Amino acid sequence: EDFWKRLFRKDAGERELLNVGRLSVFAISAVALLLALDRNSSVLALVAYAWAGFGAAFGPVVLLSLFWGRMTRNGALAGMVSGAVTVIVWKQLSGGIFDVYEILPGFLIASAAIISVSLAGKKPARDILETHYAVRGG
Repeated sequence: EDFWKRLFRKDAGERELLNVGRLSVFAISAVALLLALDRNSSVLALVAYAWAGFGAAFGPVVLLSLFWGRMTRNGALAGMVSGAVTVIVWKQLSGGIFDVYEILPGFLIASAAIISVSLAGKKPARDILETHYAVRGG
């Protein structure tokens, strides 16, 4: 509901939000049912794939935000998108180097995207950098 209201219709009424919520529950239930009906589906494999996606998308952003004050908003966004997309694409490929667990290339590509986009963009404001280094203790 919050997602719908923020991105699509800021003036959505209670009834519309209720319908969006119900439709969301129905869609998620349908996906769960389809996964349950697939005999080749493995919950462990699905969870590992999900964790790879989350790890590659958010891991580098969290680590670099803690230890590198130069990271920018655009760099973080580039890292999240490139990490998630890398995991999705990598999972579809097989053989040789593509047999590596997809979180590794996703993490590396996301880190490279964060660093390159952050360095190519405008440096964070001085007060943000001062706060970052004050919190870090350096």
